[in-house]
Amino acid sequence: MIIPARRLLWLALVPLAVILGGRGEPGAILAAWVLMGSLLAAFVVDGFLAGKRSRLRLERQTPGQLHVDQPHRIAWIVENPSGFPLALQLSDRIPDGARADPPILELNAPPRSRTSFSYELIPTERGTAVFGDLDYRIRGPLGLAWSQQRLPARLELRCLPHLANATAAELAERRALLRQAGSHRYRWRGAGTAFESLREYSTQDDIRWVDWKATARLSRPISRNFEVERHQQVMLLVDASRALTTYCGHRTKFDAMLEAAILVARAALGQGDGLGLVVFADQVETYLHPRRERAQLKAVIEHLYARQPRLVEPNFEAALTLAAKRNLRRTLFILLTDVTVIEAARRMLLYLRILTPRHLPLVVTIADETLEQNELLEPRTAEEFYRVGVATELMYERTLLLEELRRSGVEVLDSRADQVAARAIERYLDLKRRLRL
Repeated sequence: MIIPARRLLWLALVPLAVILGGRGEPGAILAAWVLMGSLLAAFVVDGFLAGKRSRLRLERQTPGQLHVDQPHRIAWIVENPSGFPLALQLSDRIPDGARADPPILELNAPPRSRTSFSYELIPTERGTAVFGDLDYRIRGPLGLAWSQQRLPARLELRCLPHLANATAAELAERRALLRQAGSHRYRWRGAGTAFESLREYSTQDDIRWVDWKATARLSRPISRNFEVERHQQVMLLVDASRALTTYCGHRTKFDAMLEAAILVARAALGQGDGLGLVVFADQVETYLHPRRERAQLKAVIEHLYARQPRLVEPNFEAALTLAAKRNLRRTLFILLTDVTVIEAARRMLLYLRILTPRHLPLVVTIADETLEQNELLEPRTAEEFYRVGVATELMYERTLLLEELRRSGVEVLDSRADQVAARAIERYLDLKRRLRL
């Protein structure tokens, strides 16, 4: 495709000037037509020559993965093997919702050169970021025409969530570890299941503690020391239903919970605990059995980064029943959900009560800032009175439900969206320190 350049548009004014200068006489009009025909011929020839100069090679260079709301450098490598310079315009087809600065690259490629030109890309959506083909233009040697062409360059990259509160979560984890420093260095001899050492037999020792092989080898009674098992199991249950589709600030509650899930997973694996994952909506969509390997964090991110909440009711029965059946050992169930929908939250309460004799549930919710603001609003109109009344009733029911959860033996964490990750890590480490697991 041949597109006129700016120089051609300016030169097209010359025939008009000739007509005006000749005051519309036949000779001036004829001269103008000759000039116009010459310009059109030059335009076609220039566009044809520009198309013949398309031997250049273009290659896009990107990071291995992208992060939401973070700037990334996207480079185009331009290799010009010809013996003459080329003027180019590059228009990359960026992922949906992303921003590019500048949107069009204007550049000059020297002869027989390989140069790099870049722009800044800021993606705004999690999931798979799709780059389309490249549209580029080559200017002809006369500067009158552009030859526009398309290079197949489709590319898919992972766009991971931006962990905006990662630093705050790391600081919260360090503070919690400093508070409990030295608090669990003691050993409960004779208790627990993890073997710690051997020692001389005492008359107060249980006969089951005797190590008969060591006794036979040393010809005197030897007992085993045991300590409480420090490596527990943690299951993250992430609610991906309509309850988390509402916004808190510029992002949804699900985005805040997803960030909290990833940061809690990193902290749990750093403590040596086994970590598992359940993602559910109206049915269980993902199940990862608890593992202690660091690769488990990568698996958790793989299953979460592109996940979007669906407009369906949460099926707490399916998620909690599956997690309980596959984890017979005492486990900390961290349920990341929302209790704004009271009817669904009461169903959740029924199944959590069944877990408490064997497991330790921790329900993590996000405080609804809109309800809090409406509750504190000073009403002046009938509409505002209605809004305050509804907000007050919902907040009252929500408070009663959270208190009922606590009385049932369920740990509850109700936090603001920007603090939920840090506070969840603090609560998890506090439960470990108090040997609640």
